[in-house]
Amino acid sequence: MKGLTDTEFKQLYFKRDEKGLEKLVDNFQTRAVKLLPFTLNPLSGNLYDNTCGLLGVASEFYRLYTQSSVKPIESVDDTIAVLRIELKYQFKMADEDIERFIDVFTDILFENNKLNVIDPEFFAFAPMSFFDKDSKDVKKYAKYRSGQPKIANYYLSMTDPGENVFGNAPRDLFSQTVIDCLRKEDGISIPTPDDKYLILPFIKASFAKDIKWLVNQNSSVVVKYLPLFLHFYACYSLIQTLAFMNKNNWNTPIAKPLPIYYMLTSEKVTASADGVRKGWSASNLLADTFLDKMSSYAQALDILNLLFEDNEGLMTYQEIKDRFATMEWDDEAKAFCEYILNEYQTRKRTLLEDRGTETNALPPALDIDVNSYEEFMDTLLELCIKLQSKDYPRMKHAMYCMADIRLLMRRREHKVLAFDEELLLFLIAMVTKGERVRLDELYRRFEAYGILFSFQTKNAISEYLLNLNLLERKSDSGEAQYVRIVL
Repeated sequence: MKGLTDTEFKQLYFKRDEKGLEKLVDNFQTRAVKLLPFTLNPLSGNLYDNTCGLLGVASEFYRLYTQSSVKPIESVDDTIAVLRIELKYQFKMADEDIERFIDVFTDILFENNKLNVIDPEFFAFAPMSFFDKDSKDVKKYAKYRSGQPKIANYYLSMTDPGENVFGNAPRDLFSQTVIDCLRKEDGISIPTPDDKYLILPFIKASFAKDIKWLVNQNSSVVVKYLPLFLHFYACYSLIQTLAFMNKNNWNTPIAKPLPIYYMLTSEKVTASADGVRKGWSASNLLADTFLDKMSSYAQALDILNLLFEDNEGLMTYQEIKDRFATMEWDDEAKAFCEYILNEYQTRKRTLLEDRGTETNALPPALDIDVNSYEEFMDTLLELCIKLQSKDYPRMKHAMYCMADIRLLMRRREHKVLAFDEELLLFLIAMVTKGERVRLDELYRRFEAYGILFSFQTKNAISEYLLNLNLLERKSDSGEAQYVRIVL
């Protein structure tokens, strides 16, 4: 029918098995632009293991973003061997000077056998994972390596193509010498991203402003805070993307962030706290009842995107609803939509029945009868949820793995989004950009990121800033309070 086609849906979701029988493939991200940097495998979807922290993934982002072709330093001994050769033949340095240089190099750049980034350009040398040579072929480490690059690619998707905000800052003689010695070997290709991800427009806009602000700070500030900045933005982006994917928000325009309540890690958590009722676990945000069905939401969205003839990107549920609103509903549209629903239901039930691991009884089949595009969307999501594999709720663990690092706090049965002291101070500096602002203006700037605080949390923030002498009061009543943080 005009505007809709089943061609891509059948190409990407129907495959013939070894017996020649056509069966459904349980995909959920088939577009060139992906929705989530996760997989359905809990190990390969894991983002960080014990040897790779925020630095490793930030460094991979730096290599991709700056199109750097340097080879990451994975072995101190191998790097020192390269330095000896380059200092001798490229810089004509005497042997005793070489040894003194290497002593300085190891003291400054290596701590506990890991690279210490001293300048933004040295992000290019930090490996994504500090594996020893004997572990590189171990299968479980390979699984982590399939998850970690996805986050670096997710970071990259927030940037504007072709732009390099890092530029060419002047270097000191030591840094220049090290970089010249460890520059790419012949034959090392410039890295290219594996995947591109959907980033909401307001996320991209604020990211562009905030990363420019950060890289214009002192280089030591950039080195210290870039990994934290990128991690915050990835969590912020994923939280907002998932919240807008939640069916409770399908009628909310994606013009600005959804308001979400945050707390401080120092606060006590009770069931009545705004951070609990209107934070992570709210029914319209990231409650477990929604996260358990994350793959179903992603699959329904993927299928809907495949049905539009002229769509090469990835539309959100809101954009698809708006697109359908411009299309006429007639007998041909009804027949097409019901065909898609029947094909999916029949083939998905067959797929689950053939799986030995799906021991639970399947729910009764739905009688397919839809009378609008909105009913079609609702029914497709219902089918994807009811026929979701029993193992697929594990996909939420990748999101927990990500948020647990700095943002998600678990207290007994409650999960809340919370800032620790370092992240709070950094974010205050980021939203104020070095300006001296009133406290109420500070909270308005946080609201532009969808970050809200309860009255109790605001009091805790004020008290914390006052204890650090970062809060200036201009009246005895305390009505005019100003804050300014310079990193």
